Amino acid sequence: MPHFENELYLALVLSTRAHAEILSIDASQALAMEGVHAFFSAKDLQEPPFRNCHGIIHDDEVFAEGKVTSQGQVIGAVVAVDQITAQRASKLVKVEYKDLEPVIITIEDAIKKKSFFFNSPKEIYQGDIEAAFRSANHVLDGEARMSGQEHFYLETHCTIAVPKGEDDEMELFCSTQNPSETQRVTAEILGIKSNRVVCRVKRMGGGFGGKESRMLVLSVPVAVAAYKLNRPVRCMLDRDEDMMVSGTRHPFLGKYKVGITKEGKIIACDIEIYCNAGHTLDLSGAVTERAMFHFENAYYIPNARVRGYICKTNLPSNTAFRGFGGPQGMFFGENMIREIASYLNKDPLEISSINLYKEGDKTHYNQPLEYCTLQRCWDKCLKTADYFNRKKQVEEFNRQNRWKKRGMSVVPTKFGISYTLLMLNQAGALVLIYDDGSVLISHGGTEMGQGLHTKMIQVASRALDISADFIHIAETSTDKVPNTSATAASCGSDLNGMAVLVIMSKYQNTAFDYQTCSS
Repeated sequence: MPHFENELYLALVLSTRAHAEILSIDASQALAMEGVHAFFSAKDLQEPPFRNCHGIIHDDEVFAEGKVTSQGQVIGAVVAVDQITAQRASKLVKVEYKDLEPVIITIEDAIKKKSFFFNSPKEIYQGDIEAAFRSANHVLDGEARMSGQEHFYLETHCTIAVPKGEDDEMELFCSTQNPSETQRVTAEILGIKSNRVVCRVKRMGGGFGGKESRMLVLSVPVAVAAYKLNRPVRCMLDRDEDMMVSGTRHPFLGKYKVGITKEGKIIACDIEIYCNAGHTLDLSGAVTERAMFHFENAYYIPNARVRGYICKTNLPSNTAFRGFGGPQGMFFGENMIREIASYLNKDPLEISSINLYKEGDKTHYNQPLEYCTLQRCWDKCLKTADYFNRKKQVEEFNRQNRWKKRGMSVVPTKFGISYTLLMLNQAGALVLIYDDGSVLISHGGTEMGQGLHTKMIQVASRALDISADFIHIAETSTDKVPNTSATAASCGSDLNGMAVLVIMSKYQNTAFDYQTCSS
């Protein structure tokens, strides 16, 4: 991110309690420190046109007001001449708390206290599970859990906000997977129109979903400070701060009952899925929904009921992470397969094989499989991997070695690409062709190390039939391509690549003609 003359540095003041009433905030010592310019808290956003809340259900506060519901929740921000001064001053802000009960940490705590975001669970139903359970040869009960996971991208959350000095214009340089959302929420909090805010992203040092929504925890306070002080303000979180405020992969708990035939074929499943969302909703509704879509993995279950509960706990809000609930759901399905195999004393491979989806089956979310080559892929994988011979070798090795063991497993995977909310499956691009034959492309996707910009150059190069040396990708910016979807859901290359391709197909000969003339 660029440096600006006269810029200031911001440091966050974070909650040290998981659930407490805020009795008082005293920033006098911090403000008395040399080099400190200002302290901001919720009271600075109480007067219109400012706002203090954002999020899907407006439960994410820019600055905690009245009480905190998680350790690491942002209470305020100190702005100073440099990073060290700001961080030292933030430690001098005294916050007096009164602890509140209960403090809910785990999914089990939430179940016991009935702490959920919605009164009733999400539910997907297919077939007649009661009749199927009655006809089953065996009925098994079980549960499985998956813990959270830290994103640990190399570059922590960082933002610099630059007020332009007139017409309330603001420029944000932000490490975000979702520039349009950063633009929209910043404008909403500042009480200005989105056309006054431009969000720019050259590249990120990793994202993995952790910068799809939680970047707002930092970017909005930075924008507020810059707007109030009318000076550029920068902040880059230290690793410990980033881990406190940004959330993790959602921990999940699955409790299931499964009905099977004597051969091990699943004919019924009733499963409850619990998601630890943290203290605000964030994207947990969509994450839970995707886990519900994936609980059966690649296996056909004709009679199924899946219920999803979004647990409200006193943890930092968990958020998008690679797979977005899908891995947790698939884990439950594979756990069922192995429990069935253990119960029937059979090889898990055999149980997997007889339960795989086939062409003509319908998923529990009512999607017909009109073209399904899963069985063919499965058989070819076993053959090309020489699975059965290698398994015999593994078994022989294990018989001959007491302390060293080997194992072998084959697991199918079903994963839904793109957004469930169909309106998000869109993209845009701006292509400029100059009179020397060079091409400048801006598109709606963000580069975070996955090579998206390189792919867009390749698409343009082939479509225009010119060398990639003549093509350059500019930064992603909301004043070039508006209303973009987040670069997420494993579809950034497909969506933005098609946007570039559609444009290039209209001007296929233009760049080549310019190059010919200029040479």
